[in-house]
Amino acid sequence: MSICGIISEYNPFHLGHAYHLAETRRRLGADTVLVCAMSGNYVQRGDFALLDKYSRAAMAVECGADLVVELPLPAALSSAEGFARGGIALLEALGGTHLSFGTECGDLALLQRAAALRSGEAVRPLLAEALHSGCSYPAAMQRAVEALDPQAAALLSRPNDTLGVAYCAALSGTGIRPVAIRRAGAAHDSGQTADGFASASYLRALVCAQQEGWGRWMPPGAVRRLSAALSEGWAPMRIQNCDSALLAHLRRMDAGALYPFAPSADGFAGRLARAVASGCTFEEICLDAQTRRFPLARIRRTLLRAYLGLPESCPVEPQYIRVLAAGRRGIAVLRGARLPVIVKPASERRLPGQLQSALGRDALSDALYVLAAPDPAQRSAETRWRRTPFIQK
Repeated sequence: MSICGIISEYNPFHLGHAYHLAETRRRLGADTVLVCAMSGNYVQRGDFALLDKYSRAAMAVECGADLVVELPLPAALSSAEGFARGGIALLEALGGTHLSFGTECGDLALLQRAAALRSGEAVRPLLAEALHSGCSYPAAMQRAVEALDPQAAALLSRPNDTLGVAYCAALSGTGIRPVAIRRAGAAHDSGQTADGFASASYLRALVCAQQEGWGRWMPPGAVRRLSAALSEGWAPMRIQNCDSALLAHLRRMDAGALYPFAPSADGFAGRLARAVASGCTFEEICLDAQTRRFPLARIRRTLLRAYLGLPESCPVEPQYIRVLAAGRRGIAVLRGARLPVIVKPASERRLPGQLQSALGRDALSDALYVLAAPDPAQRSAETRWRRTPFIQK
């Protein structure tokens, strides 16, 4: 039996995601089990997910996935490399045989070539030279690879290709086989629709602006769940709703306190501390701290990690498997899991003591996430213990 993983955010789930699930199953066979390792309530660009993880996971299972498990929080708020390593380690623990991902180029051989260059010895002096010139790490890596292979380096300027390269690198030595599927329709973060598809960022903008029309770009089941969350005051979950909470916490932290979340010798923690002192909103802080050396996504992730108490030293690999939604075939996969499986949050209190630190971070992150709910009545931290996965009959 093939167990194909998909590392995802589904923020929110749209027709392009449904296409990716269907095309993966078409390529690998109808009996393939599709397992999604999905970011929880926080996403890799350093933001709150539009709606909660259980709702987004249910959308995926209703639209073709067999199982959705939560990507470890440190991986969800990590660079492309950490995001990939955490997701692939989670899929390994579930017996994954394949990893399917969308790319702009769709050329698996080229993606693997770029991955080999990125981790090879030849790139290191070129990377060090580019970093010394003041480039951010992603820009420096692209410049270094370009000196060796311009065609491969071009992949590092496109977000899905960049993730595809990180996936190929992280798959090395695992035995999991990659499946690259060309992205259909609108580009990542595009403000336009194309060929019947819209990007998740386009849909988020419509929802947050309370504009109509977003439902035409999503499967009916996903529309129903997002509509329910909107009407019940569970969405949209916007980071701006937590400005006071974020600033109150971050202003207690000087450069030394921020250093575990920004452990570098390039003055990053000090720059963040100055921006936190002067900024009046989370967005202002991020824009003030941004430079060519410190790109916006890195700043957003770092500040969110500081807010959540998630230092860079936290491993991205999973210590347990948290189920967010499942169908019949997905439940069968869980029986062979190589890590403890959490279905109901209340049961995690009975897990071994060495897991409780990570579980405590999960609980805190969920409690802070609900502070962004539009309806104040939905902001209780106790909500977490009452949520259970969607199980498809």
